[in-house]
This record gives sequence, C-alpha cells and structure tokens, in this order.
Amino acid sequence: MKTSLLFATLISIACFISTTLSQERTDVALTDDPFRWLEEIEAPAAVAWVRAENEKTLGVLQSDPRYRHFYEQALSILQKDRIADIPLEGRGPEHFWQDENQVRGVWRRTTRESDRGQDPKWEAILDVDALAVAENRNWVFRGASCLPPEQRLCLISLSDGGKDAVSIREFDSVAKTFVAGAFISKRESRTSAGSMVTHSLLHGTGARGL
Repeated sequence: MKTSLLFATLISIACFISTTLSQERTDVALTDDPFRWLEEIEAPAAVAWVRAENEKTLGVLQSDPRYRHFYEQALSILQKDRIADIPLEGRGPEHFWQDENQVRGVWRRTTRESDRGQDPKWEAILDVDALAVAENRNWVFRGASCLPPEQRLCLISLSDGGKDAVSIREFDSVAKTFVAGAFISKRESRTSAGSMVTHSLLHGTGARGL
C-alpha cells in the first residue's frame, strides 16, 4: 500500500515538473521569437513588412524571361472555359465568377435556355465588388449554403481581407438582399454553418487559437 502511494506521489511530482518546464520553454520561445509581432496581421508594421517581402519575391520572379509567358498562360486558363455549376434543383445554372472586371467576384445565374447559347445572359445574385464598396470592407466570398429545396435562403460566408475567420449572414437569393433581422454572425471566427433547415441551423466554430 505504502509502495503504491509513493509511486503515485512520484508520478504526480514528475507530471507537475514536466508541465512547469514545458510552460517555461513555451514562454521563453514566445519571448525570443523575433517575428512574434507579425501575428498582428493588420498592424501597419506587419503589413509594410509583408509588402516589402512580396516586392522582393516579385522582383525575382519578374526578372525571369519566362515569367510573362507563364503569367499570361495561367491567367488565360483561369479566365476562360469555366463551366457553371448546374444544380439538380433550382432556377438554373449558377456559379461564382471572377475576372479583370469583377476582381472580388460575382455570384450569378442564368437560365438553362440561355446557357445553351453561345453568349449566356447572366443575372447577378450577389456582386461582392459592389458590396465591398458599399460597406467599405475588403470582402472575400467564402461560399454559400442554401436551404433546399427552394435554394432561396442562404448563409453567406464573407472574409474581410481573405482571412480564415469569416462573418456569416443570411441572404435571400431571389430578392438579392441580406435578410433583415435574420441570422448573422457579426463576430469574425474560424467557423462554418451548414445543414440549414427551416428555423434551425447547425453552426460550429473553432477553438481560440486554432
């Protein structure tokens, strides 16, 4: 009995020492990290540092004689011959489109009849470029989850500046407007929302620091 108690006590002491040393090493690492200030990703100093590093990298890439050819080839592939998603239910083909005129992108749809032609007529559902200007935010579209079978009410995920964290807002894809007084996640977080049913929502968010 005494031996068991002694053994348990020694294990407890060892665990305590290990935890303390681990915390001390973490604290020292954080203190000694010369780039810790970059964790404040929107701080002016951090933004200036990133821009300067990007300029260095871009200078190396653009000095390569193959750069212009590869750049234009990649841009052409991204801007041409993209096929719109065709839902099994709904009003017609729709997709999210970006080009030199819609840098942030536009979520749009067309009819099946128009899609069969050479020049489909697209109807904008949500113009993210216009939304960013109207709200003075650097919005990046992160997708939409819509309520079946009508696919009218949707949860739109928007990231300010392209961060992992998003804001989620309810959107009426027929009225083409955000739903007043409806679900909205104002606080940015690494979160997701899905399995949307009438008056109910499955919502999950990441732990702090993940």
